[in-house]
Amino acid sequence: MAENEKKKRTLWEQAVENALHFAFNLAFVFIFQSIFGVQNVLPGVAISVGMTMFPDGYIGVRPVTMAGIIIGLYCGCVIAGQTALMLPAAALVIDFLFVLLIMALTCEPTMYKPAISFLLCFVFAQSTPVPPAAFPMRLAGAAAGAAAVAVTTVIKWYWQGHGKEGRGLKEQIRLCTVRKGYILRMSMGIAAAMFIGMVLHLRKPLWISIVVMSLTQLHYHETLERIRHRFLGNVLGILFFVVVFRMLVPESWAFGMVLFLGYISFFTSEYKYKQIVNAVSAINASLVLLDTSTAIENRLLCLAGGACIVLILYLAQKLGRGIMGHTGAAAACRIK
Repeated sequence: MAENEKKKRTLWEQAVENALHFAFNLAFVFIFQSIFGVQNVLPGVAISVGMTMFPDGYIGVRPVTMAGIIIGLYCGCVIAGQTALMLPAAALVIDFLFVLLIMALTCEPTMYKPAISFLLCFVFAQSTPVPPAAFPMRLAGAAAGAAAVAVTTVIKWYWQGHGKEGRGLKEQIRLCTVRKGYILRMSMGIAAAMFIGMVLHLRKPLWISIVVMSLTQLHYHETLERIRHRFLGNVLGILFFVVVFRMLVPESWAFGMVLFLGYISFFTSEYKYKQIVNAVSAINASLVLLDTSTAIENRLLCLAGGACIVLILYLAQKLGRGIMGHTGAAAACRIK
């Protein structure tokens, strides 16, 4: 009896904690959108991820150094994203170099995935460009959001006792660049996805870029597992959307349902379950531009295309290592 009571209390505490986190995320995005405009809401979403991630997750970097990384990368995300679209001929190079910079600064420690928020911000900014006249407001939003995250992170880390410890910038770069293959695959993959989205004039270029970002993992078995989970999650999410949102629930209830599913997703950290909610939310949001059947078709095609990019790059890396290994062995034999 006491054990059941304890489980109920734990579940209730988790529900309240998740509700507070969810409410905080919604409030952050709402305030950001109210100040900087609806056209900047997606970069604001990415920055809100950083606000919930960095202050509570010490990653072994000096607080002031981390503050500089946060401000530099968030502002750089919107600048690089806008510049690449203004200079299409140089877009592939700009996208590649900026993702390379993000990864060289924040791909470690991999268990905390500190690069995710910055990659999201870059992908969101690049896929939702604004007219040149509106760009100063976007940059102001990124700078203000970055400053808020940086200040909160520094205060929290000092309060936790990390003020005089941690890696400097050079040490962090040295640690990250050990993962050369992973960094190159992420950089080349996202740059290729963005270039394909631009060349093919995809209505939702975000869908292929974010697939590549999500599926590119350190190890091959992790990538394969994510591909399986993402395909299954999207199929189930699409089926759920068609049955519930198109057959059972009135259209006026759609936004509330999406919010409810978003809250429910806080109860699990498993990738495969979150993909169901992500698919429902993405399809619903895309209906501003696309009809349901076109949205579903684009969603699945972008998923397949992104998975192909990730697999091709991984196989290219493996082939390159094999060739280098054979070349090294042959050279050693000649020396002997």
